[in-house]
Amino acid sequence: MQQIRLWYNNHRRKIWITVGIIAAVIIVVQFLNYLVSTTKNNEEANIITLPSTKEDLKEIENETNVSYESGVSVISGEAQSKEKLKTAAEVIGEFFDFCNEGNIQGAYDLLTDDCKEQIYTSLESFEKAYYQDVFAGEERIYSVENWIGDIYKVDITENMLATGKSNNGYVKQDYITVEKVDDVYKLNINNYIGKTQINKETDKEDIKVNVLYKNTYMDREEYTISVTNNKATSISLDRLYDVNSLYLEDSKGMKYPAYTHEMTSPMLEVQSKETKEVTIKFYSRYTSTKKIENLVFSDLVIWNDQLTSTMEFKAEV
Repeated sequence: MQQIRLWYNNHRRKIWITVGIIAAVIIVVQFLNYLVSTTKNNEEANIITLPSTKEDLKEIENETNVSYESGVSVISGEAQSKEKLKTAAEVIGEFFDFCNEGNIQGAYDLLTDDCKEQIYTSLESFEKAYYQDVFAGEERIYSVENWIGDIYKVDITENMLATGKSNNGYVKQDYITVEKVDDVYKLNINNYIGKTQINKETDKEDIKVNVLYKNTYMDREEYTISVTNNKATSISLDRLYDVNSLYLEDSKGMKYPAYTHEMTSPMLEVQSKETKEVTIKFYSRYTSTKKIENLVFSDLVIWNDQLTSTMEFKAEV
């Protein structure tokens, strides 16, 4: 130990100089890496957020045959980048090219798994419900408008030059969402926005409601919930006496009632010690600024042998 201390005292100056040099080198290297990383991130951010110009829109049209009247969102007024608009034009254009060519499988493959699960569970259902309805073996022309975020309004009309017929008022409109799935861009069509996982659980008086997920459309929202009844008697989520008793509630206190006309009493009944999954539709049009906070059962019924009682149950969303 004495020898080590003696050696350290004799070489202390050289040791600390060496340590200082090593520390300085490490700091410089880290600083240079930081500069490179920051510069790269800034460049990427500029690419993503740089608003498109009229020249960009013309270039997109020339390359994809899809035109935009403006690079600005119709709803939010937010300026979109050239890259985002071009990507949307490419994938939407590919979808309509497949449909116009009668390549139903190619078009179907461009749909997200959620869109297939919710609307078109098979190629045959897509052909019958969408392709035959919109195209019916005819070539269509379309125009794309950036609506909001990743949603695009598409107006579809008859191609009079290809058919030699007059338009006869044929116009269809769709809202199409462009979604990136595993680095590949896919589409939600027929006004379907997409699926959102929620998984929020609320417990009250031996009743547990887990809001699992929601599917959003332009004109409605569909919530799938799991209800566990730990009471000794059965319950009903709503008696269906009042069309406004089952609703969504947003952060501003606005209420959005359920499609009660599509429900039946057995659908809403949960037996004692049972866990049941239920999907409920609500009159809730899509807006990007709306924040739903609660799913409210204001007329939840507890069935007893002698009498019945009601309670309000707010499930957090």
